[in-house]
Amino acid sequence: MLEHRALWREQDLRGHFAPPFGRCQVAIIGGGFTGASLARSLATRLGRDGAVAVFEPRAALGQGLAYDCHDDALRLNVASHRMKALPEAPDAFHQWLVQTGKLESDPEGVAADGAFYARRSDFGLFMAEQMQPLLQAGLVRHLREKVAHLTRSGQGWLITGDQGSTLYAEEVVIATTHLTARPPQALAGALEGHPRFLAETGQWNALDTCQPDDKVLIVGAGLTALDLVASLRSKGHKGEILMLSRSGRLPQTQSLGGLPPAGNFISPPPASARQLLQTVRAAVQDAADRGLPWQSVFDTLRQQGQALWQNLSDQEQQRFMRHLKRRYETHRYRMPPQIASLLAHDMREGTLKNIAGQICRVERTPQAIHLDIILKPHGMVERHSCQWVAVATGPDYARLIQSQDYLRDLADARLIRPDIHGLGLDVDENCRALRRNGLALGNLFVAGPLTRGRFGELTGAPEIAAQAERLALQMLERLQRGVEASFDI
Repeated sequence: MLEHRALWREQDLRGHFAPPFGRCQVAIIGGGFTGASLARSLATRLGRDGAVAVFEPRAALGQGLAYDCHDDALRLNVASHRMKALPEAPDAFHQWLVQTGKLESDPEGVAADGAFYARRSDFGLFMAEQMQPLLQAGLVRHLREKVAHLTRSGQGWLITGDQGSTLYAEEVVIATTHLTARPPQALAGALEGHPRFLAETGQWNALDTCQPDDKVLIVGAGLTALDLVASLRSKGHKGEILMLSRSGRLPQTQSLGGLPPAGNFISPPPASARQLLQTVRAAVQDAADRGLPWQSVFDTLRQQGQALWQNLSDQEQQRFMRHLKRRYETHRYRMPPQIASLLAHDMREGTLKNIAGQICRVERTPQAIHLDIILKPHGMVERHSCQWVAVATGPDYARLIQSQDYLRDLADARLIRPDIHGLGLDVDENCRALRRNGLALGNLFVAGPLTRGRFGELTGAPEIAAQAERLALQMLERLQRGVEASFDI
């Protein structure tokens, strides 16, 4: 390993390391909320200059795709006092909103019960501020690049960025999250290259040229689709919006008022998906008898979700994915009151429609897109003509490995494998990546939503922050046992 004991090189103005390469103890791939939370937990404990490096092409750490936005119409779907981003200070984000004046200057964020639903961009600013002292002190290095290649080198890893940086790391954590969506095949085949077919969120800025009366078809009916509706309306769009999904189910609305959780699902835990459904229904009825809404039950499900998921067998987990996943998601990932109010208004006015069905035929012209849709449940075919079609079906995790070159490198070398549910990468109970043969790699970890196949409930900020804290402590113990002794700076 002597050939890898190079010191950190001087950085150029873009934050890149000059050749031949730099060195760190831990390299984190992805600097969104997951990667930044882990970097923060590690760096504050290691306290060593340059020990943690983060590959993230965005200008700030802690934002990622979810919070790196400049559209004030996009809000968090949980109240600010429940956005527990820092495990050691659960109310830090809400206090930051008060101290910076963000809360007072955003009256539209206040719901009827007084709870505050902050702009997503404000949460991104909050996270960036948490990382800034660590960056200024040199405890975290930010390389504004995507990772192009990741290969084994001695006992560690050699990482190559797409802008030319090369870095040797003792340990690596894959913390990327958001992927592009997969358009329905009928759309992808017929509309490829059409300027008004927006197949991923990165293209949505094209809607800035959308005329106020243009009709827009949104493929998808989850929170991503609702974000697009809110964004369009905030920019003055008045025309018809049609949301299309296979189930037609929309996210439910957050409850008003500070309600306690209800129910208990782990004493004993259900052993099957059917038993879980029966237990939830009974808990909802019991909560209603006590004057509590179903949201109280799902708040308990969220808290106990990881234990519930891990108690189910692989077969029962797959049964849940087939039959209950969408029902769970519409109740778990709820819309903020502001979006609920907007949807209710537009549906009353007839300018927003939500349908369940499947596209069976597409015709394209320069100014319009014509679609035949088989409607559920009766199979009638309805024709719609739209000026724009946007895909908002959420990340396509099934194509995760094929989406990035470095993941393909690892898969080709049999060093990683997808989880059996197509939710991300397969890991063990300690977040170590599992090789093709099922054995764990000692110094390659995966963090955040990409580990949902193993752990279950792992999408919200509190759950991700808690996992990052646990993983950081685990990695610190490893480093203190031996890796740290070999680290020169």
